[in-house]
Amino acid sequence: MSWDSLESRDFLGRAPAHQLSASRLISSPDPSRHRHDEPPELYSFSEEFPTEVRNGRWGARFGPAHRPSMGWCECFRIVRSRIDQYLARRKIERGVRLYGQNEQRQAVKIWLSALRGVRHRSDKFALLGHLYQAFMDFGKYRESLEFANRQLGISEELDSAPMRAEAYLNLARSQQTLGGLDRALSYARHALYNDCGGGSTAGCVHLTVASVSLELGAFSKAMDSFQKALAVAQAQNDNTLLLQVYVGLSELWRRLRDTERAVACAARACDLGRGPRAADLNTRHHRLALLQMAAALRARGELGDAYDYCNEALRLSTVAGDQGSFARAVRIAGDVYRRKCDFNKALRHYEVAMGAGQSLGDRLAQMEAMDGAARCLEALRVQGRICNCRPLEFNTRLLEVATSVGSKMLVRRVRLRLAEIYTALGDNNAAARQRKAAGAWAAPACAKCREPLADRPEPLASLPCAHIVHHACMPESWSRRSVRSAGGECAECASPRAPRDPPPAPPAPRNLPAQDFPFGSPPPMREPDLNSVRSDQSSQEESV
Repeated sequence: MSWDSLESRDFLGRAPAHQLSASRLISSPDPSRHRHDEPPELYSFSEEFPTEVRNGRWGARFGPAHRPSMGWCECFRIVRSRIDQYLARRKIERGVRLYGQNEQRQAVKIWLSALRGVRHRSDKFALLGHLYQAFMDFGKYRESLEFANRQLGISEELDSAPMRAEAYLNLARSQQTLGGLDRALSYARHALYNDCGGGSTAGCVHLTVASVSLELGAFSKAMDSFQKALAVAQAQNDNTLLLQVYVGLSELWRRLRDTERAVACAARACDLGRGPRAADLNTRHHRLALLQMAAALRARGELGDAYDYCNEALRLSTVAGDQGSFARAVRIAGDVYRRKCDFNKALRHYEVAMGAGQSLGDRLAQMEAMDGAARCLEALRVQGRICNCRPLEFNTRLLEVATSVGSKMLVRRVRLRLAEIYTALGDNNAAARQRKAAGAWAAPACAKCREPLADRPEPLASLPCAHIVHHACMPESWSRRSVRSAGGECAECASPRAPRDPPPAPPAPRNLPAQDFPFGSPPPMREPDLNSVRSDQSSQEESV
């Protein structure tokens, strides 16, 4: 490569604003706002130099004439830095193209090599965003947390509100997966208080708030955030965000035991993943849609179709190396076997899911797999096939996990299960204490009749104010296409509310320890367990 083949604008000119974003969350900030990011201008024009010197060969190729006080070593050091920056940007662009072609591992290798040569902090922030999203797709949540922490440091150095919003959003998503729901909610709220850029970042933040609120049992808050995220997705024509919103809505209706709405929302998500405009969708989101469809069909009792969707998601997760989706697929397959009363296969699947969640540090996956195993043990206890000791011990451990994570709905369910076990053991005092503790958290209730929701499968509806009612309790004036009249006001909205306090300061980013499990480690994922899962799948396919 000769000097004549190099354009001065690639090295000494001002770098154009980057347009790279792995998660497509925010638009790139204007680099002209951060002039201290670049080295000082070394070749400023001066009237003391003659015109023929300024317009000579050196000035034509590399800028104005070299200052007499600047040494050659310093000059070539600056040129080398610009060359490294240019090559780093080329690597970033190549990695983005490979990632879009489902060559994720090759793209990550290129991005990691570019991380050592990038100089501008705005480009480094975007590159860390690429790596964060890639490691989240791989299921390496602790590593992605490190990239989010580095993003937050860069955003504070540049004092950029859009960058800070994206960094807080990434921290919230990582903390949600790792089981820090309170910290995740705090990070998400502070992302909203920063300037999100008016694009899809605000929708992603609303989606994260909805997911965390759903885990915490705040269904009305979750519905309100889902509605805001849906409005942003439709306004921005963002199919990826729209798919995630429908997946979240399906999970909300499934937990409230409205299986028809759960299946309908999951079907919309699957259609977006398979539609003609699915080329720009991350394949991980398509796997999540398949898994949500399997969970919704399993709740409705269509076990054959649920297993087919789960098996397809399991195959795609294995091919892509997505350990997070693999753990969830194995857990849903265990739910299908449990619904079929094949408790031995179900327990084996739950054991593999717990081991996979432990290796990833995904406490939500661990908790869900433990809940499925606890239900299997409870069914065996009721049938008289096992004694009360093992279900009592397992549910006690599950209660510790759910309490540490903050999943209030699961805590209530586990306490009621423990009360039944203590009653069977004849310890009425302990049973009464568990029932009293379970009643401390109020179950979701209808905003009209105040009757509890999710006690039995029944159709539900959501109001424009995001409160949830029974379908029979919803008047005609509360339909989504009509304006609420004064006479049909929501009972929840009419009740007096205390003024909201300002948000607390965001918690300092921290790295979770390798062993962050309150009662020890579940059994790790072993090769015999994987072989048993594969044999169960092959036998199931042969029977079909």
